[in-house]
Amino acid sequence: MRDAEELQLLFKAVHRESERRLSEALAPLGITPAQAEALTVLQMAQPISLGDLGDLLIAEGGHPSRLVDRLVRNRWVERVVSGDDRRRLVLSLTPEGIALVAQIKTVREQLCEDKQSLLDRIDISSTLALFEGYLHGSPWWQTVERRRRLERDLSLEITAIED
Repeated sequence: MRDAEELQLLFKAVHRESERRLSEALAPLGITPAQAEALTVLQMAQPISLGDLGDLLIAEGGHPSRLVDRLVRNRWVERVVSGDDRRRLVLSLTPEGIALVAQIKTVREQLCEDKQSLLDRIDISSTLALFEGYLHGSPWWQTVERRRRLERDLSLEITAIED
C-alpha cells in the first residue's frame, strides 16, 4: 500500500474510532456526537443564526436545520426572531441546554485524559502539521480556522472576566 493510501485509510479509521468512542461516552446523556458538537459550538457563539452555525460545524451538508430541529424538540435550544432582522432566526441554548453542555464537556475531558498518556509519549506537532497541510485550502480548513478563532476569542473573554 502506498503511503498516501495508508494515510487515507488511517484518517478514516481514526475518525470512525473516535466517533464510536465519543458516541459510547455520550450515550448515557441521550445525545449524539453531532448534537454534542452543535450544542458546544452554540455555547461559544450564541446567539447565532442557523447558517452561521452551519459554517462552524464539521458536518456533511453545511446546513444543520434537521439537527437543530431535534435540539429544539429536546428543549436544549430555542429559536427566536432576530431583533434587527425579522426574517432571521437566531439560536440560543436553553437552561437545559446549558446544563447538558457542562455534562458534554466533562465527557470530552475524560476522553481526552484517556488519550493524553499516548500523546505524552510522542511529538504530535508533526502529526498536526500533516493534518493541517492535508486540509489547507479546503472548506474544512476554513471551518477549522473559524473554530480556532472562536475558541481564542472565548478564552480572551474568560481571561478578561477573571482579571
